[in-house]
Amino acid sequence: MSHLSHSQQPIAGGILAGGEGRRFGGLDKGWIAYRGHSFVEQVLSRLQPQVDELLISANRNLDRYQALGHPVLSDRLGAGPLAGLLRLLESASRSWLLTAPCDALDLPTDLARQFIEIQRSQDADVVVLTDDDGVHPTVSLTRASLAPDIEAFMRDGGLSLQRWQSRHRVVQARRGGVLCNVNDATALDELQREPVHG
Repeated sequence: MSHLSHSQQPIAGGILAGGEGRRFGGLDKGWIAYRGHSFVEQVLSRLQPQVDELLISANRNLDRYQALGHPVLSDRLGAGPLAGLLRLLESASRSWLLTAPCDALDLPTDLARQFIEIQRSQDADVVVLTDDDGVHPTVSLTRASLAPDIEAFMRDGGLSLQRWQSRHRVVQARRGGVLCNVNDATALDELQREPVHG
């Protein structure tokens, strides 16, 4: 159940777990374990309390993802984050979709609130996270009605999520520090060596 107040519009959440995992030797990144839990379970635990429904974009191990108890959607056009976003937007029953990749292990617990406040104050179509490491286009709040525009963009040969976002009114949500985005095996090794706090 969402922790959003009634003054904020209900939103859907989506986890992008449909990648090929090439930087992990072809492993399904969502099921890589870190400190006893898979990546996708850790992202789900952070995202679910902030949204009113949760969807998962995945293209393999579908039974395992479905066992998490949320709808699982496979790409129907193209591949990559933009293809996953298209399926999530098409299937969301809310007007807005908050997405995160399955390797963003430390999503802020107030991300939805911050993004909604920025969207309302600046009438944005898309809000994206930016931190000390740069822009994270897959961590975004997107207007669900833009799904047809993604399809048109992709059918014209467009592949880049960030380029598609730039077609619309995009506002960056700035946070200090660096998002824990585990992109490859080296990053995971470094993370595993960090001490556990608390």
